[in-house]
Amino acid sequence: MYCNHYTKQRGSGLMIILFVIVVMGFMAMAMIKIGASSQTMTTKEVLGTRAWFSAYSANEVLLTKLFPLGNPLVSEPSACKKYSLTEIKTIMPIFQQGCKITTINCIAAMINKTHEYKLTTTATCGSGKVAMTRTQEVWAKGVK
Repeated sequence: MYCNHYTKQRGSGLMIILFVIVVMGFMAMAMIKIGASSQTMTTKEVLGTRAWFSAYSANEVLLTKLFPLGNPLVSEPSACKKYSLTEIKTIMPIFQQGCKITTINCIAAMINKTHEYKLTTTATCGSGKVAMTRTQEVWAKGVK
């Protein structure tokens, strides 16, 4: 009986190829998942930065109402109040797509004959699953 070495090894190459294909498939799925996760994190980072700057801008606008540009040393305590959503829309124009100011709170106090203000603004950017909210707080003090 004649026995060839190649006939005994028939099918082993197929098993190696099949193993390599399965391992490469799992590696490809892992890389796709890592890529999608990276894209989501980048999107959240961008939306968070936009929300932070939107809240910052709203505080800046409110500070110009409290300390008018013509006479910045004299503060206007009457400008400090709780703003409604319609007032927020008139104060802050829409300047970023997908971002909105949700709350602006202003608290005024008279301490040692000076007006002190606490401004808290919350902004939200994005929608659905990927939405970021940032809150920024500013403390201001009148000179006189």
